[in-house]
Amino acid sequence: MPDQSQLNQQSGMPPYPPYYPPPQPRRTRWWIPVLIIVVILGIFTIPVFVLLGLAGSAFTNEPVEVRNNSVLYLNLGEKLEEHTGGGSIFEAFGEKSQPNFFEVLQSIKRAKDDDRIKGIYYKARGTAMGFAKNIELIEAINDFRKSGKFVYAYIDMGTEADYMRALPADKIFMPSEGMVELNGFGVNSMFFKGMLDKVGIEFHVEHFEDFKSAAESFNRKGFSDSARKQLRIIVQQRHRNFVDAVAQYRKLDKEMINAVLNRGVYTADSLKALGFVDSLMTETDLKEMLKNMTNKNEKDSKKHKLRLVDVSDYMNADFNDEKPVPDKDIAIIFASGTIVDQSSGGMNSEKQITKKLAEYIRKAREDKKIKAIILRVDSPGGSVMTSDIIWQEVMKTRGVKPIYASMSDVAASGGYYIAMACDTIIAHPATITGSIGVIAAIPNFSGLLGKLDITSDTISSTKAAQELSFNYPFNPAQKNKLHEMIQGVYFRFVNKVAESRKKTFDETRALAKGRVWTGEDAKEKGLVDVLGGLQDAINLAKARIGVPAGKKVLIKEYPAKEDPFDMIFKLFGKKNSEDEVSINKVIDGYFSRGNSTYAEIYNNMPEPMKRQMDYMRTLLYMSYKDPVMIAMPNYIDIR
Repeated sequence: MPDQSQLNQQSGMPPYPPYYPPPQPRRTRWWIPVLIIVVILGIFTIPVFVLLGLAGSAFTNEPVEVRNNSVLYLNLGEKLEEHTGGGSIFEAFGEKSQPNFFEVLQSIKRAKDDDRIKGIYYKARGTAMGFAKNIELIEAINDFRKSGKFVYAYIDMGTEADYMRALPADKIFMPSEGMVELNGFGVNSMFFKGMLDKVGIEFHVEHFEDFKSAAESFNRKGFSDSARKQLRIIVQQRHRNFVDAVAQYRKLDKEMINAVLNRGVYTADSLKALGFVDSLMTETDLKEMLKNMTNKNEKDSKKHKLRLVDVSDYMNADFNDEKPVPDKDIAIIFASGTIVDQSSGGMNSEKQITKKLAEYIRKAREDKKIKAIILRVDSPGGSVMTSDIIWQEVMKTRGVKPIYASMSDVAASGGYYIAMACDTIIAHPATITGSIGVIAAIPNFSGLLGKLDITSDTISSTKAAQELSFNYPFNPAQKNKLHEMIQGVYFRFVNKVAESRKKTFDETRALAKGRVWTGEDAKEKGLVDVLGGLQDAINLAKARIGVPAGKKVLIKEYPAKEDPFDMIFKLFGKKNSEDEVSINKVIDGYFSRGNSTYAEIYNNMPEPMKRQMDYMRTLLYMSYKDPVMIAMPNYIDIR
């Protein structure tokens, strides 16, 4: 029988098996996963390289050119920080850095002798800063006026603090629909005891002594008599300082100024009629006037331009300054915020002082080019342990080189503790200082647990094992033990102040008791040495190390402002465990709060209420980890 091949040949068909498609080698698609990987890498790496390229180009920009007939513009922003050591990542991509208080002071001082700058223009409204910094800024602007250059201020709305900033100007301008709240000064503080009672939380508070009222917000529904007394004195001094400043700069009668404050809020036309402002015009018209003033020698009107130079640009401009005296550097170490333990937290938005500050002091002490140190303190206090670590580092330093304390708005409790060991303490007359006292605030949640029908049981190896527990109220023996422990901390604090200020223990205790003082009163009581601001501290340090008044010195700041380019790398790399703030943590915290109901409520609160909430939340958080604190009474916000 013929096979299939023969049959195929007889029928004229191609031999078997060619009528089927010939088998082909299987094609692999290896390039698909490779392509996917390349695309993914491209998505993540190309933007990074583009950003880094932009950052690199930003860092290679030429210094800002300041042309003749320029006007320094003080854009003070919503909040003028004491120091902004952290910087911002977005500065790498062209975003202007927000100037801090020290940079604004330095720019004003430098502009005084800069022939290219013909005057200063600034908006007085909207900057949240304390009373002492406010007056320091006024004093710096007033010193600038001695150059004969003009100073113009513009205010559309505001409070006494905003108007006060405008006072040193040659002329104050206001829009016709503007309004200023001139109704005197007062303190408004929140107390949480009623709310805590409702939910079953009770705070046991030990405070030394009468005036140490930092925890009254947790265990009272209003001010104690001692707290009310000390706050009333400060409010009255603020009022007197404001009236004196208005009388000095506006040449007005003090009785008339007091009558104005008793009446309340004022519209622009009323303020002009009373002599509080000079002229009513829009900001656009004011800038047009400034343009004509600064170009009056320019014949071609087409070339007329208003050259406003922002402080953030001016501090990066070229200057033909004389070189600083070599090897005579001065370090300024900024201590701003609540003093916390390294592991403490609280509001991310609130600046904090940690043990890192002691490291800055040590570095400045060991730097052979640094001949003097200024510790710039703006702190209501906080952790006893961290304050003591910083104090010990100051004590080590004063035996090696001069160290000065310059007190800003607040340097009280722990803020005074870290300053008291310095060779010389310089406080502004409006500084709030003192508050030499100690508190312990320990929450008891037994009432809350009972409301929720939650029970607890214990197994202990000793009778004292459950002491300081948040789940049980204190018995009398435990209260006495806590009282004795806190008293020991307080007495050691008073004794250290006595040794630093060369007083007896009893003399110092009479000034302590947790009482706050203004810098003016603290000088009279011997708690500070000199009245003045940061520039005064720099001048004293220069004289101490033998630098003539007219010569320049190199100022080294701690913490140094971090390079935005380095901050970008830290976002994508490993962060040193010793670093004070984790960038990723800050970013995560920001976005998590931004999506919360709490954030929506918080963000819509008035600024004074936000500051009080921030401060009380920080104290509450600290009470869990560090129950013994040296912190300010309440959050003093005089408005």
